[in-house]
Amino acid sequence: MKRLRVLGPILVAMMIITVLTPGRAVARDRCGQDTPGPPKNNCTASLLYFNDAHDVRPVVTDGVSRGGVARLATVLRTDRQTEPYSATVFGGDLAGGTLFGGVYHGHPMVEAFDTIGIDVANFGQHDFDFGVANTRALMAKSDFDWVSSNLVDADGAPFSGLPWTVRQVGAFRVGFLGLTDAMDTTGADTGVDQRPVIEAARQALARMTAEQRPDVVVAVTQQGPEENAALIDQVPGVDLVLTEEVAEDRSVLTRHRGTWIAAPEGNIGSTIKIDIRRHGHRTMIIPSVLEVDGSVRPDPELQRLEDHYAADLEQRLGKRISTVRTALPLTDNAHRQGEVALGDLVADAFRSGAGFADGKPADVGWIQGGGLRAAVPAGDFTLASGYGVLPFGNKLIKVEATGEQLRSAVEQGLAGYQDLGGGFPQISGISYTFDPDRPVGARVTAITVGGKPLDLAASYTVAMTDYVYRGGDDVTAFADSTLLVDPATATIDADALNAFVGSLDVVDYRTDGRIIRS
Repeated sequence: MKRLRVLGPILVAMMIITVLTPGRAVARDRCGQDTPGPPKNNCTASLLYFNDAHDVRPVVTDGVSRGGVARLATVLRTDRQTEPYSATVFGGDLAGGTLFGGVYHGHPMVEAFDTIGIDVANFGQHDFDFGVANTRALMAKSDFDWVSSNLVDADGAPFSGLPWTVRQVGAFRVGFLGLTDAMDTTGADTGVDQRPVIEAARQALARMTAEQRPDVVVAVTQQGPEENAALIDQVPGVDLVLTEEVAEDRSVLTRHRGTWIAAPEGNIGSTIKIDIRRHGHRTMIIPSVLEVDGSVRPDPELQRLEDHYAADLEQRLGKRISTVRTALPLTDNAHRQGEVALGDLVADAFRSGAGFADGKPADVGWIQGGGLRAAVPAGDFTLASGYGVLPFGNKLIKVEATGEQLRSAVEQGLAGYQDLGGGFPQISGISYTFDPDRPVGARVTAITVGGKPLDLAASYTVAMTDYVYRGGDDVTAFADSTLLVDPATATIDADALNAFVGSLDVVDYRTDGRIIRS
């Protein structure tokens, strides 16, 4: 498909070539090139790939501004001018996971993408954070195709209606698979079934090859590096993997058995460009990185869209409710492996009773480390601050659990310690000591509740989100506890946090030793 778009300055890195075997030789006839020398113009094409688009505005981390749809538009349009035969691919995650997503549920991102011009998109699990009806509304607004090879409806039909697609990009027929993992970590009960990635990829690729005979096969994935390597090992015919971010602040280009795996920066911090060139019997894949940072001049039309939503968000959530004396950071995934002051604040808020109609506090407050999504700087704590920390719209519920269930839940939360799992227990009302070098299921060495040793036979009230109650992040021990506050009538977790913070003249939190690594 020929796309004629406009562009600006780019930074290119790692111009390294992968050569594909000539098994699918359809492109050679269209190129008509048998002699040595540079490929003819119609024998070149490119893909432009980015993912993790949680906010239309740039994100500032450690003083560095990255991303933003206005800069992205400039980068994409500039490159399309230099390579008119191109397709643009979005890897997923535009609906939830941040304050912006929690307020707008992904709709401004689709508005921006429709203006910029996207061809193919995969789903991330956060695209389901506000329920399947919202996901389908996003799809209906999209001027681009959503592809999913392994997500199906309750009746077994492909969720997006497209388990694969093939696009003509210049001289090449490029086939796309969409593969999504970790649907259990979305905050909503979607009713969408996640089929095994490898099996689904094999089936989709077999059908696509039989019906369309693509020249290049691209797997667009939302999964980790090990899973991507396994995909290449177990699904012959995948020529390129475009995947989710490995790091927020750098692009990562790796090769496994000669196949490129390309991961751009998070928060639209970069775009990966894939040049596809036909030279005689060879198809070459050449990846490079286009930075989306402060060096890029924003597109005026998309800048107006950014400004509109920035003003709207300030109007909605800019009210100051307290003052933060000492910043509450989230640094180097510390909240997934130990006590952090922000975790103490949120767990205290949950336990306090501020989020319950009767105002009665619980014995225990519980927030999983992976549920903390934004740091809080010193200064004004606004409504937006609370929604930034807890953007998923989960409900704050209360259960009655036995001491045995509570201990099991702590063990389950510690099981993913080495892998930076999201279930790490940030707690209030209890303290615990653990040894991560001990076997899974036996890492807790001591627990106290209210200053007294945990009684396995006693009952305790626990305040948590409905996400944890449903077994999120593999913490399933509360599933058989007695529900005291039902999700149907419960308060949004961020509202409970804001109510608690609003009761404090000053937020002054530091870790106090409630979690100890032995």
